[in-house]
Amino acid sequence: MAEPMEPEPAAAEPAGFKRPSCPLLADPGPSPAPSSSSVLPAPSPPPSSSSSRPGSGPQPPSSRPAASPAAPRYEEPSWGRRPPAGAGYGLEVLKGGVALGSVRLEDSSWFLVGRLPGCALSLEHPSVSRHHAVLQYRGARDGSGDTDDVAGFYVYDLGSTHGTFLNKARVPPRTYCRVRVGHGLRFGGSSRLFLLQGPEEDQESESELTVTQLKALRKQQQAKLEKTMLGEDSDEEDEKEERSSERSQNSDMSCSWGMGEDAEEDEVEENPIAIDFQDVQDAFYMKDPRKALQGFFEREGEELEYEYDDRGHNSWLCRIKLPVDDASGKQLVAEVLHSGKKKEAMIQCALEACRLLDARGVLRQEAVSRKRKSKNWEDEDFYDSDDDTFLDRTGAVEKKRLNRMKKAGKIEEKPETYDSLVRKLNEAENELSEITEKLKASGKGKA
Repeated sequence: MAEPMEPEPAAAEPAGFKRPSCPLLADPGPSPAPSSSSVLPAPSPPPSSSSSRPGSGPQPPSSRPAASPAAPRYEEPSWGRRPPAGAGYGLEVLKGGVALGSVRLEDSSWFLVGRLPGCALSLEHPSVSRHHAVLQYRGARDGSGDTDDVAGFYVYDLGSTHGTFLNKARVPPRTYCRVRVGHGLRFGGSSRLFLLQGPEEDQESESELTVTQLKALRKQQQAKLEKTMLGEDSDEEDEKEERSSERSQNSDMSCSWGMGEDAEEDEVEENPIAIDFQDVQDAFYMKDPRKALQGFFEREGEELEYEYDDRGHNSWLCRIKLPVDDASGKQLVAEVLHSGKKKEAMIQCALEACRLLDARGVLRQEAVSRKRKSKNWEDEDFYDSDDDTFLDRTGAVEKKRLNRMKKAGKIEEKPETYDSLVRKLNEAENELSEITEKLKASGKGKA
């Protein structure tokens, strides 16, 4: 009988070695037949929840209450007040020019806008943040009523991803921007427009400047801002200082002959009278180039025609043949290639034609001083020399010919009546029946 082997003494464990709490099982390989000596004891059931301690083992899942939505990161300022009762503040909702409804702004001093359902103004658009913006009402300074100019609603963007827009301009994040009655608000990429409704006292006062003056003022402000941002003003000031220092050095080093002060010349400035005159001359056709060009053609006795070529990708080539010859005796042609709408290409082409005519000084002259003779359409049977009826498949040449004949009084234009329309209908039906019979006869002949 074999003697039991004594266990070998375990090797000394290194310092810092941490023995695992559970024994590690080696890969058993193919499992042999179960025997009484190889069966592991079943794990003990987990302790009850009353006696469990943190870290004592897995615990059964316990039912927890649903987490409440996160509160917005917004703290109402000290000047926040509720709108006065009866003010009638609200937001009118528009989409595609159609009114969808309205939202009343009352019973609170601020109103949350976002994607969560708990917001005062909830939007389901994916570009709207969960907590997007806040509409905060500010009370009057003296507290006596809504008579102060600062009193009213303000929009406050909560750092949204896709921004908040006030009258098509994006408002800076975490900044209060005044919202007047009649102003429009958009949130993110949503197409819904929210118009603020309220008392007439909160409306923005009308400007005394015209639209043209406002655009010019805005351009000046943008140019000034760009110069400030690029630092061009500082460079100009440095150049002026360098010029003044050079002048002073030259005056000190050279002999003035007693004419130093008189010899200084100011920088050449443009004549303001000439500038105003040029603006007036340009305004003659800049305001409405199509009308100015039409008047020129009527004085010439010519017909104004716009020719279009579709170049694809929403690009149009517009062409106008002018009744004026150039230095080589060829007819002037105004051409413009414009990317956009067809009407915009027509306006740009008319403007280019006015510039060409004005550069030659014929736009404002009388028709009697023209070198180019007016065309006698009757001699050519009201056809243009460039017209080709054989290549015309749209009937545009015949339409132009009929229009010229109507202008010349060769065709009396009569209004359509019931009898004339019935007559045209019968003629069209007869023509259609004749074509059908011809097609049937040709089909039988081939068979």
